[in-house]
Parts: sequence; structure tokens; C-alpha cells
Amino acid sequence: MSTIIDMNNLSNQKIDEVTTSFQVRWDNVLLLTAYSANETFILTVEGEKIVLTRRLQDVLAKFAAENGIPRYLMEALYKQVGCRTRGYVAGHHRLVPSCGVSNERVVYYMVHHLDHAESLAADKGTLMVFKGDRQRFYVAIPSPEKTFRRIIRAADEVAGIQLAIYESCREQYGKLPQGQLAERSYDSDYYVIQERREKSRYIMEETVIQIIKTAFIELYGEVFDKELLAQVKRVINRY
Repeated sequence: MSTIIDMNNLSNQKIDEVTTSFQVRWDNVLLLTAYSANETFILTVEGEKIVLTRRLQDVLAKFAAENGIPRYLMEALYKQVGCRTRGYVAGHHRLVPSCGVSNERVVYYMVHHLDHAESLAADKGTLMVFKGDRQRFYVAIPSPEKTFRRIIRAADEVAGIQLAIYESCREQYGKLPQGQLAERSYDSDYYVIQERREKSRYIMEETVIQIIKTAFIELYGEVFDKELLAQVKRVINRY
């Protein structure tokens, strides 16, 4: 097995490059974490260990903006799956945290590059195996496997909702393959389509409500009442 990259001891890692500019993408990064208060450690798919001279939160915000993942959309999706620890999910692409995002040792990693994960001895963390461009990388993170599984399961559920919404849009705009229509029964199609449509409507409604709630608090310093909330929902659901 290759040498394990211990995220508890980044100071012992040989850094290949220190840079002021690096674009984090779904396809070029395995993980990232805070290296210092104003620096971010990045492990690329090629095995390069890079220190980017920008705060982790700034790097994540830039990544979200470039990939069209607004916070309010994630809030609505994660609310539906009942998880407070949010990642950045876009269907099959998922960048998720290893633990609570307020934890200074949190590691964000690309789930779609993950090959295997298991608990370390005495449950002192989780060993993750990533598929890089030419080799596998073994990474130890200071998060119990139970926490790791819970967060990744929630991200999978969020991805499932997004992909269901995508299928709903394909059906709505007439892009469902003819062969697929022939394979499904009429009854199955009806209930599947209705379920996807309801999920799509719910996410749209919750996204709008979260935006209005935040704007109202910032403007007036208080949460709007139930009557206004009910009216917002009525307006959203007008057809």
C-alpha cells in the first residue's frame, strides 16, 4: 500500500507548490482542507500537494459560484433529507465535508473519486482510498466512520433528488427516449412522474422561501410571520 496521507499532520507533508491561483474543479481535485487561517491545502488527482494562499471558505465559495450551486438550493435539498451538514452536490458530482463544517479539521473531498473507505484502528478516524489519474491515494481523516457514512449518505440522497428533478424536466420538455416509454407501463409512468414533479416543486418552493426569509431578516431584523409565509407559498404555487 502507498504511504498514507495523514490529514492530522499536514505540516509533515512535502508541498509541491504554493500558489495564489488555482481553479478547483470536479475533475482535478481529490480533497481540500484548511492549511492555515489564510491558506488551503489541495490534493489533486495527479497527486500534487498544493497550498493555495486563500481561505478555505473563499475557495469553496468561488467553487460554488463557478458550478452554479447556490447556498439556498443546498439548504432546501438538505432540509428534505434531514441533514444539517451540507456539501456541494450536482447530481453525480459531490464535494462533501468529512464532519461538521465548523470543525477546524474538516476535510472536503470529491465523492465521485472515492474508491473505498474503512474505519481506522480504535475508531480514530477513517481511511479513504481515492482513484487518481494514475494511482490510488490513501488518506486518513480525523472523522469516525459513522460520521463519514452519515454525511455521504445524505449527499447521495440529495444527488438522487437532483437527478429525479432532471428526469422530470426531460419528461416535461419531451426528451424521454422512445424506447424507455415502450418499456414502462402506463401506471408506473404516472406515479414516477408525479413523485418527481412533487420533489421539483418542493425544492423550488423551499429555495424561494429561504431567500425571502434571509432578505427579510437582513432588512427588518426579524423573521416574517406565518401569514406572510402562507401568502408566499400561495403565490409560488399559482399556475
